[in-house]
Amino acid sequence: MGDSPDSPEFTAYGPDRFAEHLPFGRIGYLFTVPGDFPAEVPDFCRVTDWEMAVYRTRASGVQMWEVRDVNVHRRVWGEARRRCDAVGMALLEIARKRREDAAEIRERRVSVLGLEPEPPYRVETSGAVDLVLSPGGVGRLIRIEPNGGKAATYRYTDLATGRERTVVADGRVTLLTVAAGLLHARCACPAPDLVGFHETREDAAAYLTEEYDAWWPCTGPAA
Repeated sequence: MGDSPDSPEFTAYGPDRFAEHLPFGRIGYLFTVPGDFPAEVPDFCRVTDWEMAVYRTRASGVQMWEVRDVNVHRRVWGEARRRCDAVGMALLEIARKRREDAAEIRERRVSVLGLEPEPPYRVETSGAVDLVLSPGGVGRLIRIEPNGGKAATYRYTDLATGRERTVVADGRVTLLTVAAGLLHARCACPAPDLVGFHETREDAAAYLTEEYDAWWPCTGPAA
């Protein structure tokens, strides 16, 4: 997504959606602006998804379409004669404001707080993970491969090196399902399931140790 979604999904609403004293019109349409919009805003500056209302109004003396957010500021973000134009203007303004806020946060971190522009440690949840524990190390299970009636083979990604390996599922090997986390340290990896940001590795490790059965550092490219 750039400064506008390809096709916002609109849901019509009627007089029962908002109390009469609220400035959303008696009828209109709802749509959502994702919290990760626009894409270049840093992860640690992301917000929750915003529900938006677009409706007709004569507040300016001429019938127009107006766009307000429902749950956050309730401010007007766009206004135009056509609904699509009002929504487009709103998205442009929201993108501009979120970029501006992110820049101010980063500047404050550096100039006032003496921190890095962004928290250097990100924690991502991996949910339930199948780990292969063997004399050769610990890895994340990719798949179990049958072996013609003999002991199966586990194919896994080694957590220390990131390489794929295989091991025979014999008595020396254990398959363990755990709630696992992943520590990103100044890396450029995409992390769709982020659950937190930390200024020090010690704080990040403490959080991971408390919240997860197991965790490991990311082996992705440096930022």
